[in-house]
Amino acid sequence: MKRIFILLFTLLFISTISAIKINEVEMNPSGNDSGNEWIELYNKGNFDLNGYKLVNNDGDEIELGGNFSGYYIYIFNKQWLDNKDERIFLYDEELVDETDLFDDEENSDKTWQLCDNWKFAESTKGEKNDCGEEVDENLEDNISEDNNIEAENISNEKEEQETEKNIISLSTKDIKSFDEDESSSKTKYAAYGFVLLCVLLIVLFGIKYFKKNGKSEFE
Repeated sequence: MKRIFILLFTLLFISTISAIKINEVEMNPSGNDSGNEWIELYNKGNFDLNGYKLVNNDGDEIELGGNFSGYYIYIFNKQWLDNKDERIFLYDEELVDETDLFDDEENSDKTWQLCDNWKFAESTKGEKNDCGEEVDENLEDNISEDNNIEAENISNEKEEQETEKNIISLSTKDIKSFDEDESSSKTKYAAYGFVLLCVLLIVLFGIKYFKKNGKSEFE
């Protein structure tokens, strides 16, 4: 039972050590750097900093101590960080954490903050880092291209609709009326022809009749 307790305590201790990290770095604040530079450490639970130290890229060391939970801000009494080619290391007996190689020549409130990668953004001292949502540039290009294609399709649809409006369509009713009118005209002309034929036959019959009767009277 004692061995199990020691093992659990050791695992918990190792887990606590591995959780601490350098979370944010202010290496070139607005105004004078001396007394305004700081480093933020983060650990989710309670943490004992006794025996830990910070080391900069020049090999200068600062001993840490005390307990904290969450965010721990260490403010340097003097200028301790360079504005170019600077890196910070956190040691216990061995290296626990280290940053990327930083440059900061803006002399502003922007800091280097740990997200998925280190990000240079407005200070979030003592608060959650401003990581936001990192969008893939290729994804942005694809979204922009899709929007352009969609806009082009909408434009083409509008042009097709305008073209359809300008086309005169002939409905079934119109076609039927046209056929009926044409048929009516043909019927009317046939009637006229028939009447004319009858008149012509009557005239011819009359001429023949008068010729016959006239001849008889003179004989």
